[in-house]
Amino acid sequence: MKYFDLQVNGAFDVDFSAPELTEDDFCRCVERVLAAGVTRFLPTLITSSWELYQRNLPLIAKAISAHGWDYAVPGFHLEGPFISPEPGAVGAHDPSQTRLPTPAALRELQAMAGGRVRLLTLAAELSGAAETAACAHDLGITVSLGHQLATSAQMAAVPAEALTHLGNGLPNMIHRHHNPIWSGMAADALTAMIITDGHHLPAELIRCIIRCKGVDKVVVTSDASSVTGLPPGKYRLMGGNDATLYENGLLYNDSKQCLVGSASLLTQCADFLRREKLLSEEDIAKVVWTNPHRLLKMAE
Repeated sequence: MKYFDLQVNGAFDVDFSAPELTEDDFCRCVERVLAAGVTRFLPTLITSSWELYQRNLPLIAKAISAHGWDYAVPGFHLEGPFISPEPGAVGAHDPSQTRLPTPAALRELQAMAGGRVRLLTLAAELSGAAETAACAHDLGITVSLGHQLATSAQMAAVPAEALTHLGNGLPNMIHRHHNPIWSGMAADALTAMIITDGHHLPAELIRCIIRCKGVDKVVVTSDASSVTGLPPGKYRLMGGNDATLYENGLLYNDSKQCLVGSASLLTQCADFLRREKLLSEEDIAKVVWTNPHRLLKMAE
């Protein structure tokens, strides 16, 4: 089976948002991710300083080109910085580095990346979200809504195609009816990207999302972090996160009471779907390969 992961923040002790990232680090990570069975993936940069984007986006773009990885690593996912700074919604991101979305800022980021940004996550309720999403489309970037507290009306006002890790990037306590999970599930036009590592979402919620959206409107991502492939223990991650990787694979910031990405690759996320009997093999192939390509309007 082939796997296309739209959200890999790092793996094997390499973080794509680290200020000390080197080309060798990136290449070592790519080689190990591909060797582990992932066919294609988007390196994902989380909410960071402008200086970090100016440094890491060109560095990674150069490495991709130099090593002929245009197929295996076809572009970037920017998860931020245009997300909500509110507690819970901001998740493990640094709220001080979030910013309001503007077309000018997005064009600058795309220029830094050498035109390789493929996917952008932003919060629908932010001022400038609709205009920036429209600009993204002009630049060939798919827009996904996430790390937000948006209402249904606010989501509908932003031209987007997807929802970033639906069910996560939210406060632990939300309104039982009026919240981004229900609004996202009810938004028929939006594809739900979900993390099925066994920790981000319970099996019953995954089942409900699949039934609500339909298999063709679901994309599974790993949200893999730099501790993916490392032993259990305590780690210092980007965004000012002291996290514990537990024996069962849970990666958690106990002080913030939130997940800090996952410690799984997309192959392992597919295995969870199998163990829980959530999808057939044919449908697993859709959510980890066919649907990601459809969402990004890319050829397989």
